[in-house]
Amino acid sequence: MRIPLTARLEQASRQRRLLLRLLGDYRRLIQQILALRRLLKGSIYQLKSRCGKPSCHCASPQGLLHSTLVLSWSESGRTRLRTLRPQDRPGLRRAAEDYRRFRQARARLVKLQAQVLRAVDRLEKALRLPPPPPMRSRGRRRRRS
Repeated sequence: MRIPLTARLEQASRQRRLLLRLLGDYRRLIQQILALRRLLKGSIYQLKSRCGKPSCHCASPQGLLHSTLVLSWSESGRTRLRTLRPQDRPGLRRAAEDYRRFRQARARLVKLQAQVLRAVDRLEKALRLPPPPPMRSRGRRRRRS
């Protein structure tokens, strides 16, 4: 089924506008990614535990637990924990948040790239001309032997 020329041109125009909008989105995402300077894979959270000393306040069921700020990350399929020094906490927390922002922006970039490719394919379909009709033969016919 052939699509009328005007419909194809309108479709091509829509795809061009969509591609320009996606280009702006792409630029913004790349700028967000480039703005991030230090990345730390993992999560920082408060770990509460009992120390194991029988005379400690944490040993009783109602006793307050000891708490410390830790970094948790996965390495070779295992979860690792590292206690953080107070002076390191702000910078490491910021780097962990930046890593999360980086991964989110990367995921959006993958989705955006798929949208761009679909729009480019639709633009190609709208712009592609059909093959020309066969040429009519003129003049003499070839003799059959």
